[in-house]
Amino acid sequence: MPTKIKVGSQIWDVVEKPRKGDLSLSEDSFGYTLARENLIILDSSMSNSRKRQTLLHEILHAIKFSFGSPVTPKKTDEAEIWEHYYIAMYEEGLLLVLRDNPELLAYLLKED
Repeated sequence: MPTKIKVGSQIWDVVEKPRKGDLSLSEDSFGYTLARENLIILDSSMSNSRKRQTLLHEILHAIKFSFGSPVTPKKTDEAEIWEHYYIAMYEEGLLLVLRDNPELLAYLLKED
């Protein structure tokens, strides 16, 4: 698993921690992202396949922090407008993250 990931102009650290003693890791939380510290924390007790899925989930949070859209649709807008809003929010950032981090892409695509 990569320990550093480039997201836009920022470098994010990836750290595995045991669930015990970390109140942010629980039965319902496999990881979390701290934007101010550029830090992604993952539960070290997870299976490798769950770690890959959780790492991608947390990277999407990092992309949102870095590339989030300043214009948000209105609550009354149609579902299609919201769908395109979310897709557009991640498309550029995800492409850049995968392009800038080939070792991350290899890790995410690895099979157990």
